[in-house]
This record gives sequence, structure tokens and C-alpha cells, in this order.
Amino acid sequence: MRNLVFFRPALAGLLIAAASLSAQTTPDAKPAAPLAASDVLTLDAFLVTSSKADGYRATNAISATGIGTKIGDTPLAISVVTSELISDTGMNEVREALNMVPGVLTNPVNESRAVIRGFTGLIAYRNGQYRRQLMTTWNMDQVEVIKGPAAIFFGAVRPGGIINTVTSKPVFTGSYTDAKVSVGNEGYLKGEVYSNQVVNDKFAYRVGLGGIDTGGLRDFEYLHESYAGLSTIFKPTPNQQLTVDLEKIDRERFYLSSYPVRSLVNSKVYLQAGAIAAQAGISRQGTVSSSGSVSNGVTADSANRSYLTTLGYSGTVTAANFYPLYDMFAPISYSVSLSNDARQIQRSEAVDVEYLAKISDNLVWQTSLNYAFDNTSGLQPSDGDTRPYADGSVRFRTEFFVNIRDSYNLDNKLTWRFDLGSTKHTVQFGQEFQRVVFTRPGYYNPVAKTYNNSPGNSTVSGVANKYVTYFFPSGTTPVSINQVFTDSGQTFSIVRKNYDDAYGYFIIDQAKFFNERLLVLAGARYNAFKARVTYDVPVSNSSQSVANGGLANFDIGKGKGGTTPQAGFLFKVTPGLGVFATYSESVESNTAIDADGNASEPIESQALDYGLKAEFMDGRLTSTLAYYDIKRQNLAYADTDKQIATGRSPYFIFGNSEASKGLEFESNWSPSNNYSLIAGWAHTTEAETTKSNNATFVGRRFGGVPENTYTLWNRYTFTNDLLKGLSLGFGLQHNDGTNLSQDPNVQVWIPAFTVYNAMASYKLKLAGRDVKAQLNIKNLTDRRYREGSEGYFAPSRAIYLSLSTRF
Repeated sequence: MRNLVFFRPALAGLLIAAASLSAQTTPDAKPAAPLAASDVLTLDAFLVTSSKADGYRATNAISATGIGTKIGDTPLAISVVTSELISDTGMNEVREALNMVPGVLTNPVNESRAVIRGFTGLIAYRNGQYRRQLMTTWNMDQVEVIKGPAAIFFGAVRPGGIINTVTSKPVFTGSYTDAKVSVGNEGYLKGEVYSNQVVNDKFAYRVGLGGIDTGGLRDFEYLHESYAGLSTIFKPTPNQQLTVDLEKIDRERFYLSSYPVRSLVNSKVYLQAGAIAAQAGISRQGTVSSSGSVSNGVTADSANRSYLTTLGYSGTVTAANFYPLYDMFAPISYSVSLSNDARQIQRSEAVDVEYLAKISDNLVWQTSLNYAFDNTSGLQPSDGDTRPYADGSVRFRTEFFVNIRDSYNLDNKLTWRFDLGSTKHTVQFGQEFQRVVFTRPGYYNPVAKTYNNSPGNSTVSGVANKYVTYFFPSGTTPVSINQVFTDSGQTFSIVRKNYDDAYGYFIIDQAKFFNERLLVLAGARYNAFKARVTYDVPVSNSSQSVANGGLANFDIGKGKGGTTPQAGFLFKVTPGLGVFATYSESVESNTAIDADGNASEPIESQALDYGLKAEFMDGRLTSTLAYYDIKRQNLAYADTDKQIATGRSPYFIFGNSEASKGLEFESNWSPSNNYSLIAGWAHTTEAETTKSNNATFVGRRFGGVPENTYTLWNRYTFTNDLLKGLSLGFGLQHNDGTNLSQDPNVQVWIPAFTVYNAMASYKLKLAGRDVKAQLNIKNLTDRRYREGSEGYFAPSRAIYLSLSTRF
């Protein structure tokens, strides 16, 4: 922490010195002069589009500062994936775009839980507004990743950074329609059309429609998806702009968790004759005794550990004879499925309304309204894809869940640009409010009178779980998970609603000193949180149940907020080379209350970034090198001593901590108009628990975070007469091998992998129309590899052929 502690006063001293020196150069104070034409605020500065990018090179980003700011002038590590790069590489999912960003890791099954600089969380935004899901790259203009705790503009966030997808907006340069159709292996078919129409110089709109229908290499695999979008810009006067953006995405697919490819086993137990004999007589099915007590059978975890004990191995990590419970993945075929009808449904809707008013040359008011609806629901096998018994069989039950999130946002911001002596300032004052209503239907247990969030696998008193037992992935016929759910006797019979409110107020100044050689970004945000929960049936497992006679239809949460500062500078040593450093803090709300009604402490993070930014060859070569040091602390764990002493719960101790350190490099090089290359490298030196009530986790690396990752993509476009119109692209993604889990009882290794992708496109005339034909091959060598902290297999080789044209 020493470097973080000393950085703040050092930075404050630098800012004061800069202001003092600047004042000395202008001894005769004068009223602020009118802004130069290049400094006048324009409404266009608040809209970042691909028209401001040059191929793979994005010059501006809006996520980092709330206004379109030159990336090279911002003291933050910023990565942008442009629409041209998305198109050339054939990225159908936002996840694929994020794999191009150094320091970002994704999960091939759960697209909403990306890892940035070692920290996992729901860190996704769309046009600056919080979203639950990242899905297909429909109408995607660019994907921006801001590294570090971006707390000023995004409130309560994980310290690794945030992801903001920016959608395409209408332009006033002309009316046109883009159409594209793609076909591929496994019955892949995708169509999309976008039409930009200029009605007059005050109103333009963009409408988009699309759909995907595909099968898959594995049994029962399918995906159906539809997209519809509308965006309008209305300029009633030269100084006013109203933007409305609507989007709807519906997706249904076979639930990929039905494939037991992440099953973990122990090499001393799995398919060993002695272990099979030892487990032959155990009960694997749940039962209810005549007295009403419930047994849910012997788990594979318990049975496997019991056999290891008979071999003389201990499950205590500190013991001399300790042996982990799991040390390898089960050799189960990639295409094997537990069920034939598991399904996942994702529905996403968004409404964005933004009003901009230019009050004067140096004042702009901005109001943003957002409503978003996200529904992720699914019926899937539960537990069976992770733990086989010694004979290779698994048992599983079912899980039916519905997660509905309605989010409402109201943001107001005033941007003020002015000169103070020889310094230039852009100051923003902002207010933000967000309400997220999380609706989770569940199962009401009539015996214990408890709420349980997933019918089918709720382990509750008086109710035995229904398991499918002795299922052998190598030979048993996949079952109907719908029938298993019916047999469970559980259904949706109660609704819980969580209401989470977040309030934020911020001020930030972007200042330029010494003829714009020193650029400073400094500000702070105040955060406040509220939470409450309602049940439509009184329950016994609310924290308010005891105080209300044993049952309550509500719960309360109190979240302590806090002020999060951020300050950084970028100094241009030469016009093309700058050094930068940034200190930032963030908080994450924790709305749980203890048995005495006291609010929990928030999780707090501090981060220091410093490095180099370069821009040479008239912008044809841009690079960023950044080192980061992140501390995440105040994580809670149960105060069991106090709970035992008082006979009440919960009580918490706020003392666990985590840390992440590393180095990131990315470069974008276009030495000529027909060649482009982008490359990235992330070296995560540390991503671990630094303090914990469970000492066995201290110093152990987070699961699924490799030490090194590399990305590369390059494209060459032929310009001679013979091959004119032909473009070839090639790239790779490499991840080092890493541990699957931080748990010392799971010592399973995710092997390193290198995946290659290729593209060929050709512009031709077809029926008198300009057409672009493009071939993309992903995972060129059809490498079977695992990715992400859950150990799922990444997609196999995919081949797509597309035709696109503009009307």
C-alpha cells in the first residue's frame, strides 16, 4: 500500500505546482477570454462513432471521461475494439471482441461475467448505462474497456475496470442501407440489415433487424436469436439534440451446462476397482424417514474423500499427508449431454433517451434516461456436470430459475469549458440515480415456510431432492430434464423482489497546462446505496422474521457509501510520447445487515496505474504500456465466535483482502493504407487473496487467471490490378496454462492454448452492385481447449461465408 499512500500527496503537489507555475506565467490576472474555435464545446463531442475511427485505430473514447476525449491525452489505460475490427474478424459475440483486449478474460458459457485484471463481476454497460447481459454484436459501433476503478462515472464497480458497448447512431451524411447474410457450418444462418435515413437536416434515424439460427456440433445444440433496433436523432435547434435509442434481443438456446465437460475427478479414485467396490453400497437418492428427517444421499465429494481417507490421505490442507479431492478433468466426450431438452432463454430490452442543450460556447447540459429489461431464465441439470463417482457415473437433479432485472436510470450532467490564465479546463458536475428491481420467483417450502430461489434443487427441511442416479455419460440415454423437474414436486410458488438504489454525485476537471504538454484529470464522486426486499408470502428466512413473530414478508438492507477520488496526469515528453500515472478508488455496496441491524461496510479498492503512451508516424503507430497495482479489501466473512456466543446471526468481520498486479501492452500499427496490425500482451504477476479467515487461500492465485495472454491480428489489402479488392487477415489468441480454482482441494490445471483465426474478403460486382464476399475461419486448427474459471470448452472450429452490400 505504500506506493498508493505516497502517490496522493505527490500528485496533489504536482497539481499545485503546475497551477502555481501557470499563474507565474500570467502575472496580470484578466477575465477569461473567449474560447478559441477549437475549444468551443459542440454537441458532436458527446457522440463517439466509428466515423471518428480510422480502421482499427480509435482516436476517441467516451467511457473514460463522459465526453469524447482523445485516447492519447487521457491518463488511463483505454482499449477500443472498432466496428471495422469486429467486422473483419467475424466477431458475433461481444465476448469475442473482449478477447482482443489485453487484461480481459471471458467465459464461453457465461458472457456477462468477464474478468478484468484478475477481478470478476457484472461490469457491463451499454451506451454508458448498466446492463446485465453482453450478447451478440448487433449494431455495435465499438467496444470500450476502461482499466482500473472507473468510479467517478460508473459508481460502484469492481476495481479491474468496466466494459461499455457503444451502438451505432444515425448520421446526417446521407441515406443508405447495409445488408449482410452469413452462412456457416453446423447449419449456421445469420441475416442483418441496417438502414440510415436522413429525413432533413434536423432528423435522422437508423433502424436494424437481424436473426440467427444455427445448430451445433454437439447433440441437441441449437441457437435461435432475433434482434430489432431503432435509433433517432432530432435537432430542433442548432444548440439542442434529442437522441432516442431502442433495442430488443430475444435468444433461446440449448443450455450448455447440460454437457458435463467440466466434471472433475481424482486420479486415485476415478475408475479404480477398489474405489468402485467401496462406493457400491452407498445411497445416492434422497429419502425422507418416518420421523420426517431428510437425507439427500451421499455426494460424490463425500464418497471420493472417504475413499482417499482409506488410502491414508488427509483432506486437511496443512496435513503432511494431504491430497486434493480433485486433480484432473474427467475424460468425458465433448458432445455428451445429460439431458435432451435443457434450455436457456435470454431476453433483453433497452430504451435510452438523451437530451443535450448547448447553453453557450462553454456550457452544455446533458440529461440521460434509461430503462432496461433483462430476463435470463433456464431449466438445466444441476450438480451432475461437476462431480462423478468412482465408477464414472454422475447423479444430478434439476434447477429451474428465472432472473428478471428491471433497471431505471436518471443522469444529469453540466459540462463547463473555460480558460484560467494559460490553462484550459473542462469541468463536469454530475448527478446519477439508478434503481434495479431484481425479480426472482422461487419455491416456497410449506414445511419450513422458507423462500428458496430455484425450484427443483432446493434442499429444504421435509423435502427430499429427486436425483437422476447412475447416469453414465459414456452410455446412458440423455433424460428429459422437464420430466425430472416435474418429478421433483417443486414449482414456482413465491416471488421475491430486490430493490437496489444507487445515488451518485461527482465533479471532475480535465485540465491542460504548459501549452497542453501536461494533461490532468482529477475529481471525486460521492456514492450512497439503499436496498429492500419483499416477498409475496411471509417467510421464516428473512432477517426480519424473528422480530416479526417468526414470519415476515420483507427484508431490509443498509449500504454504507463513500467518496471515491480519482486523479491522474499525462505529461508529453515529446509530442508523440507521454508518461502517465493515475490513482483511483472505488466502492462496492454491501447491503446485508447484521443481527443488530447494523449496515455492512462497503468493499473498498485502491489502484495505481502508470506507464507510457506513444503516437508516432502521424498517428499510424499508437501504443500503450501500463503497470497496475490494485488492492481490494474489506471483504466480509462470518463472525462465527460472536454468532455462537450470542445465539444470533448473522455477524460479520470485514477484513479479507485481495490484490492484483500486472503489466499490459497494446499497439496498433498501420505503416501504409493497405496494412494494419494490432497486438496485445497482458502479464498478470499477481492475482490472489492477501488476507483471509481461511489461511489456505492466502497467496493462492485466483482460478482461471493465466500469467500471460497474447493477441494479434493483421490484415493486408491488395491494391495492384491483379488482386485489387482482395484482403487477407490472420490472428491468434494465446493463454498460458493456469489453475482452475483457488481452492487447494481442487488442484486441476487448465492447459495453455493458442488459437488461430483467418479471414479472406473480396470486393466484386454482382448484378451491377458492389458486393463484399468474406470468409472467416475461427479456431483454424479446430483446437479443443478450455477457457475461463469454470473449465468449459471453448467453441470448436467455425467457418462462415458472408455477402454484404450497401443500397
